[in-house]
Amino acid sequence: MKPLQDYVAAQLLHVKALKLQPHNPFTWANGWESPIYFDSRKILSYPAIRTSIKVQMARVIMEQYPDTEVIAAVAPNAIAMGMMVAELLGLPFVYIHPEPKDHGFENMIEGDLRPRQNVVLIEDQVSIGRNSLRCVDAIRKNGCKMIGLVAIFTYELQKTSQKFRDVDVELTALTNFYAVLRHAVDIGYIAESDMKVFYNWQKDPEIWRQ
Repeated sequence: MKPLQDYVAAQLLHVKALKLQPHNPFTWANGWESPIYFDSRKILSYPAIRTSIKVQMARVIMEQYPDTEVIAAVAPNAIAMGMMVAELLGLPFVYIHPEPKDHGFENMIEGDLRPRQNVVLIEDQVSIGRNSLRCVDAIRKNGCKMIGLVAIFTYELQKTSQKFRDVDVELTALTNFYAVLRHAVDIGYIAESDMKVFYNWQKDPEIWRQ
């Protein structure tokens, strides 16, 4: 898996979908400061890279979850990639809102998802895991079997990993925090001396401040 992690990390850094700013941190939507930020929407503008990501995600699903019957995606950011993966695999597709809509049928699940189907959930990134886990819960409440979660990138936060273990969800990511840092140092994007900033952040991102 390591060659794939390194390859995908290089792709994401090349198109600036992943940005590293150890001395000028970003502010996440939840208010956390972070020296790293992933914008998966950038991938969609580069046909060769979005195709590569799509193919790699489909390969993971075929190899690890051959009994998959439905591809689901976390709305909104994973919808496009989820659709492409489902199309490549010739499987039905649904997408899931992390919270019920406040109008119409107030759905969380959009599309036809029948009880007892085997579902793989597609996510663009896994950080604190809140949206992913809400979607997992919706899948299970629909009477379906959640057989795996496949993401493009994970920050590998310890608390998040424990949350997934607690609810018996297997996460597979094409690349991760450590692979991205390795490649960023190799290409001179960040200095090796900056690594400690990222490691300190990852230990406890909720209270980290630059």
